[in-house]
Amino acid sequence: MNVDKIKGYGYILLSVIFFYLMSISVKLITKNGNIPGVEVSFFRFLIGMIIVWGNKIRYNQNIKPVNKKAVYARAFLNTFAVILFFVTIQLTTTTKANIYNMTYPIFVAIFAPIFLKNETFNLKKIFAVILAFYGTYLISGIQLNSFEIADVLGILMGVVAGLAIVSLRAARLTDKPSTILFYLMNIGTLVTLIMFFYMFKMPNLKELLLLLIMGILSFLGQYTITKGYKYVSAVEGSVLSATRIFIASIMGIIFLNEANNFTIFLGGTLIFIAILILNLNKVEEK
Repeated sequence: MNVDKIKGYGYILLSVIFFYLMSISVKLITKNGNIPGVEVSFFRFLIGMIIVWGNKIRYNQNIKPVNKKAVYARAFLNTFAVILFFVTIQLTTTTKANIYNMTYPIFVAIFAPIFLKNETFNLKKIFAVILAFYGTYLISGIQLNSFEIADVLGILMGVVAGLAIVSLRAARLTDKPSTILFYLMNIGTLVTLIMFFYMFKMPNLKELLLLLIMGILSFLGQYTITKGYKYVSAVEGSVLSATRIFIASIMGIIFLNEANNFTIFLGGTLIFIAILILNLNKVEEK
């Protein structure tokens, strides 16, 4: 294995850790009920907006979108996916929230053939989707006569995040990452501000510090995953990113005393296997 490959694996695994630590910071901010998840998502986008505006001014970037529908769809869908993620963290464990967050490749496999011309269904994709749905069912514990709102929101998050990735794929055919990111952060800030403005609660000093840490961890996660994909393939990166399922399960038990059981672990494992099948299928299709 060459040095670049090791470097790429290191960056991807760092991104997994940063994103998980970000979810812990969100949990710490929201656990006492003072700052809701929607407000936390506002600060996440606000910090991102400051960064993209800084880059635009510094490098005189042209941020006019070519495919406006795809760029706007990516911005709005990703905004609601982040809101659902943060609210799910607030209402349930970081373990469940992170596993639900990692179901998005399954919904990409479902929606991409519908909206993108170069994507198709096959038996392996269908099997992977069924496997992942069963894993999600095990994690949620949803019954027809009884369910938790956090589990419903978590599953909805996966659906919305999957659609957000499909729109990102469409946008990347015509637009630069800087353009997509610029509209994402600005629209995300505006949407979350409108949604939470009426229930805004002033953070105390400790919460402000945690919000800053959350924003920095989010940025570091984006930075390291971007660097990682420079050295590893999309398949390798996707599979390594999916290890967050297991890191969330183990870290949640050790450091947060989160209740876990074999059923949740089995569900997460099935989702991981489904992601692996989908990515190996991509290699065979090339």
